[in-house]
Amino acid sequence: MESDGPTGAFVLANYYQTVKDLKKKEAAGSQENTLHPMYHKMITKLEEYQEEALGCETLVMATLLHPAFRLRFFAHCWPEKEQEARLLLEKHFSKREAHLKKNQDDIEELEKDTPKVDNDNIFELFNAPPTSAESKESEVYIKNIDRLPGPAAKDQKSLLIWWKVCCLHL
Repeated sequence: MESDGPTGAFVLANYYQTVKDLKKKEAAGSQENTLHPMYHKMITKLEEYQEEALGCETLVMATLLHPAFRLRFFAHCWPEKEQEARLLLEKHFSKREAHLKKNQDDIEELEKDTPKVDNDNIFELFNAPPTSAESKESEVYIKNIDRLPGPAAKDQKSLLIWWKVCCLHL
């Protein structure tokens, strides 16, 4: 897939929707339709590719983590795969949680070992670790917590309010 952004989360959705549309066309089309014999072959091939994509852990995780799909996408499209997807999500969540816990423990260990700074000594003052206020400010910036929420595309009123707020602050 070629584009300017990540598309892995949409692979499974595109397969599902394409197969669904082709099945609809196959059911609604008459035998005389020139493409009717191809529908079955196309559906079979796409379902084969879809099964292969469902076996790809990366694509499944990308779909699970996308805010538009999450786990309910699997519950709706492939109920038989929902439990497997849930277990995969829980496995990666536990792995990430353990990683974050280890990082937090490392930070706490470093903070214990940090010597006290003599504010009267200029050489120690500027070599000291940042204060918690400074680190919070950088965290707000890095995590983009201070940004305004974007407008809802379907709500024209929120678009106007967002535009007024953003343009007035420039």
